[in-house]
Amino acid sequence: MARLILVFNKKVIRDYPFIKESMTVGRNEENDMVIDNLAVSGFHARIDRTGDTYILTDLQSTNGTFVNDRKIISYKLQHKDKITIGKHMVFFAMSQEEQAKAKKTKVDRTMILDTAKHKDLLAKEAEKKGIDIAAQKEKIGVISFIDSSDHGEIKLSKKLTKIGKAETSEIRLRGFLMPPTAATISRRPNGYAITSTSGTKVKVNNQLIKESHYLKDFDTIKIASYKFQFYTRESENEK
Repeated sequence: MARLILVFNKKVIRDYPFIKESMTVGRNEENDMVIDNLAVSGFHARIDRTGDTYILTDLQSTNGTFVNDRKIISYKLQHKDKITIGKHMVFFAMSQEEQAKAKKTKVDRTMILDTAKHKDLLAKEAEKKGIDIAAQKEKIGVISFIDSSDHGEIKLSKKLTKIGKAETSEIRLRGFLMPPTAATISRRPNGYAITSTSGTKVKVNNQLIKESHYLKDFDTIKIASYKFQFYTRESENEK
């Protein structure tokens, strides 16, 4: 079992065994690893486990996520990697069994791309295809409820939209068994992704999702008795 070791000022604060399929890191108390520091975003980063692979994803945090002093968007973690979040360090440690399997698996280690390079690459690719990026309009995600509830449409304008019965949730759902945060929808450079939290059953197009799932226009999402549809439209800020 892998472990995350939280360090501040060269002192170990806490050791987190990776016992879930996904762990979130941030200042908000609903995270699995809570870092109470203003340099850390509410929901700063997430680590997903798929088999023996651990993928770290920055959740469009304000100050960024760094691995071994390099800013990342998404990164395949390896034993002894040093993650920097705000002023804190998180050391990633794999078990001996996982280390042995990792050595046998020849997979591209990283997907490191900072925002500036990402935009530059997109611009170059668009230039090749004759696309005028300046003329393109930004799109924003929208949730439209198609059940008997009176929620109507909700814009996904934040970096992270929380769904649940907590007062801090952007999309409030009622129900005795509804957790404070049943799911989150993160706005990423390459689209919107929904992630189940608290062990909540989340279905997309009647298929139960186990990890983060990128949404496509007119995907239907079901959480408990609630049913809503996702789509994108041009941002009203664009003219």
